[in-house]
Amino acid sequence: MSGAAAILQQFGEAEGMPGLRFDARGQAVFRTAAGRLLGLEQAAGEILVYAALPVRYDGGDWLRRACRRAHYSCLGEWPVQPALREYEGVPHLLALVRLDERDFTEPRLRQALEYLCQWLDALDADI
Repeated sequence: MSGAAAILQQFGEAEGMPGLRFDARGQAVFRTAAGRLLGLEQAAGEILVYAALPVRYDGGDWLRRACRRAHYSCLGEWPVQPALREYEGVPHLLALVRLDERDFTEPRLRQALEYLCQWLDALDADI
């Protein structure tokens, strides 16, 4: 088991999701108890961590606002990349950060997910 897989498993067990693992494509997508869609993807030398918000019919407007917010906050510790992706037939706005695989730890994963959820909540409150 890779270090990233062990960290994800440890995180899942702590959060009451003991079966949380990367799939064959190197992805792990799950929902929190509150219903927030979260995900991780393994990439070359890094782990992509994201939180998602369903946007239904106005995805373009959400993406535009998210890009604006990301532009003005890009100098922080967590530069966010916004994107649109469909899950279960519903478009979602993703707020994504890239973590170097060597720096990937369970506390760092928790910090990233907390930051991304707060980032999306703040974007949602800006309406």
